[in-house]
Amino acid sequence: MAKTVFIPRRFCGPPDSGNGGYTCGLVAEALGGASEVTLRMPVPIEQVMHVQFIDARHAHLKRGDDLVAEGARFEFELGDVPKVGFDQASAVAKQSPAFTNHPFPTCFVCGPERAVGDGLRIFPGKVDAEADGFEHLYAAPWIPDANLADTSGRVRDEILWAALDCPTGFAGGFPYEGKLVTGRLGAKLLSPARAGEKCTLVSWRTGVDGRKHHAAAVLLGENGDVHAQARATWIKLQ
Repeated sequence: MAKTVFIPRRFCGPPDSGNGGYTCGLVAEALGGASEVTLRMPVPIEQVMHVQFIDARHAHLKRGDDLVAEGARFEFELGDVPKVGFDQASAVAKQSPAFTNHPFPTCFVCGPERAVGDGLRIFPGKVDAEADGFEHLYAAPWIPDANLADTSGRVRDEILWAALDCPTGFAGGFPYEGKLVTGRLGAKLLSPARAGEKCTLVSWRTGVDGRKHHAAAVLLGENGDVHAQARATWIKLQ
């Protein structure tokens, strides 16, 4: 049975398409666990789409006959991850590249023109003292708003996917190495994040292959536990 998906304009990345992480999170939610989702076209907003299941582990997001995204259940481990505290992340975020020539300033996740309580306002900044083995290390503070959570105060899964997405872009080179967009995002949610919690997003580059920029990220809770982890491929537009 197909699942209907409708992405309101609030959850945009570029002005006229859906945020990649939010979209991937909706597909992953339908699949029911850790997944990897590949975007095949700019995500339509304010339009009806459907998640169509290929089998128990694979699904397509489609608008009519158009293939928007492909998702698959997928398990992965990042291994050792860098730990950056909330206070340090708050300090480096003041110098985030998000505040300089942002190509998508109304992005739901990292757009500086979004109001508090509307966008996530996650602004990754470069950590000067990079940990050994982690290239282009970035960090950002995030306190989830209550309107992003369910009635128990737990932040919705698709919001966590969105929060993990843009930080990988900054580590990958967005926007200081050109205009990049999400091509693929895989994430594994490990424990709930709660509205009002002082969270920290930490991301780092894992490689560059032509126009493909690869990065990883973790969402750390107030006590330093890993709430979620992700790996991503961003595509540099020509």
